[in-house]
Amino acid sequence: MELTYTADEVDGELRLRLVGELDIDNADELRQLLMSAIDTPGISAVRVDLLAVTFLDSSAISTLLTCSRAADEAGCRYRISRPRGFVRKVLDVTGVLPALGTPD
Repeated sequence: MELTYTADEVDGELRLRLVGELDIDNADELRQLLMSAIDTPGISAVRVDLLAVTFLDSSAISTLLTCSRAADEAGCRYRISRPRGFVRKVLDVTGVLPALGTPD
C-alpha cells in the first residue's frame, strides 16, 4: 500500500500526518520520508501524527525507532502524536511509546 501523508511546517517544526496502514509494503517509503524531514535545513523538530493510521506492523515500528535515533544524532526533536485505538495499543504493548516521545 502506498504511503499517504500531508505535511506542514510551523516555526521549524515539520508535522507529518500519516494516513492508513504502515507496514512492510511502505516501510522504505516511510523511512525515506522521515529521514528527509529530519535532514531538512531549518527543521528543528519532526512530529509524526498517527491519528489517521489504522494499522502498523513490526517493520513500521522499527522504522519509527530507527528514525527517532537518527533524529537524536542530528539534534532534531522527534516524537509521535495522537496514536489511537489499535495503533496506540501496539505501541504500548511493545513498550516503544517512551522512545517515540510522549504522545498526546
